[in-house]
Amino acid sequence: MEIAATAAPLVVGTISAVLLLWGLSDKYLWQDEAQTAVLAERMLRFGRPLAYDGVNLITLDQFVLEDPATIAQRTTDPQAAVKYYVDRGDFKADTTWRWQPWGQFIVEAASLKALGKTTLAARLPFALAGIVIVLLLYQFVLTNFSSTLMASLAALLLAFNGYWILHSRQCRYYSLSTLFLLLTLMAYARWQRGGRWGAAAFGIAVWCWFQVDYGTLWPVLLVLFVDALVAHRHTPWRPMLVAAALAVTMGPFVYYFELWRRLSTPVGTWGDRFRVNLFNMNEYIVPLVVVLGGIALLGWRWRTLLAVERRMVAMVCAAIVGFSLWVPSAVPFSFLRYVIMLAPLGCLLSAWALVRACGSRIGIAWLGAAVLILTPWLSKPLNLVSPPPRWYKSATVLRPDLSLMAVEVFGHRPDPNRVLVDWLKQNARPTDEILVNYEDVPLMFYLPNPIRGGVAAFRAEDDAKAPPEFVVLRRSVQFVHWAVYEREFRRYHWFEVPLVRAPDVPWGNNPDPFAQAFSPPKDRPIYVARRIRRIGTLP
Repeated sequence: MEIAATAAPLVVGTISAVLLLWGLSDKYLWQDEAQTAVLAERMLRFGRPLAYDGVNLITLDQFVLEDPATIAQRTTDPQAAVKYYVDRGDFKADTTWRWQPWGQFIVEAASLKALGKTTLAARLPFALAGIVIVLLLYQFVLTNFSSTLMASLAALLLAFNGYWILHSRQCRYYSLSTLFLLLTLMAYARWQRGGRWGAAAFGIAVWCWFQVDYGTLWPVLLVLFVDALVAHRHTPWRPMLVAAALAVTMGPFVYYFELWRRLSTPVGTWGDRFRVNLFNMNEYIVPLVVVLGGIALLGWRWRTLLAVERRMVAMVCAAIVGFSLWVPSAVPFSFLRYVIMLAPLGCLLSAWALVRACGSRIGIAWLGAAVLILTPWLSKPLNLVSPPPRWYKSATVLRPDLSLMAVEVFGHRPDPNRVLVDWLKQNARPTDEILVNYEDVPLMFYLPNPIRGGVAAFRAEDDAKAPPEFVVLRRSVQFVHWAVYEREFRRYHWFEVPLVRAPDVPWGNNPDPFAQAFSPPKDRPIYVARRIRRIGTLP
């Protein structure tokens, strides 16, 4: 037993380290990652993450929020554009970013300061957090459920969760949010069993989670305080005192980030977002049949389980159900990124259900874990009742995300940003203006040039001082103001660069499942051209 307790975390820790660190810098940052890196870099320069540094502008990539009737007023005048996005709520009046809290930017800035402005430095702290999460999950389950088998299964399920691995390799808040979710649960368990400084540790963990992701902690926090009030129903002032302390310490940040202005225009109906979110949770977090089976098993064995165990399992189930309702209510889209931090909870619930249902039949528990890791079988019942999204590539034997993870980690998938950036580094002068219709922020991170365009079409037609020297057009991207780019393109003659063979896909290293539906076309690269004179034709 002691050997297993020592070997298990070593094995799963090694597996997760390989999957999270191998080839971490092979692919360049894509749009969302580069946003984190550029804002962190500006934090180093200006002391806060500025959306506008006087040259390049970062806005929310939400085309649905754009007003096409006034777009022409913003494509020639940078100050008019900045004012528009301040009024829309993308950032504060001094262009300080407010759409995400600053925790991820602080972590990123520290890494860039220590290791330099590289792809590896940008992603490394988030990947290291992923390794810590796997080890903490093992320890959390071992401490609260007293089962080496359960702890091993939970950690192994997480290490082989393909999309959690892909998200944790990103220069983005996903792994930090997962880490503080787990630390919050660990601190809560310590507080509830009367451990020393438990309440203080819980408050610090929640506060830190809020500072890296203030959109996802609320349903979990609600579940935890409901549990605390039930457990302390004779002394309710104890949890209420902790809640009051959190309100006092988090309140100024709620005011500063203006969270009441954070809700944006939703896409589709609530039911549409609910179905896609439920699909993501069922397919990539924990199958719905496991959640329902876990709830049934919990009710059946309620009287025989230790209080700490049944409370933990009940809270995990409640948090998963809460997220299924919270995400479609609070966000405009139902991306997997909004629930990926629940992956450790899904793994914990799966491991608990396997061990408690199988009893002493350890081999059957391992077999069940293999089915969860390797196959999509347990996710199929929901797909039969509710059709999966159009972008889902159905599989019957092996999980497709395992092969995707293998290719992403150990293979060499086409990387449009690396090809494009490396060519521009060699051929563009630092002062050359570059017009790009999408994935504009990666160019801001890797190049010193003024970058025009993006979803906001910022300065796309601002030729008063200098016209664009290069144009970069992804014809696969439909969610931009193409009329603006057509007008600017037709003002000049362009020479297409035939040597740049970057695949024309909407995104670079996007980890979301829906992005995998866009396969790189074999015969059409991103359009890259150099200006030679006025009056041209659109490709």
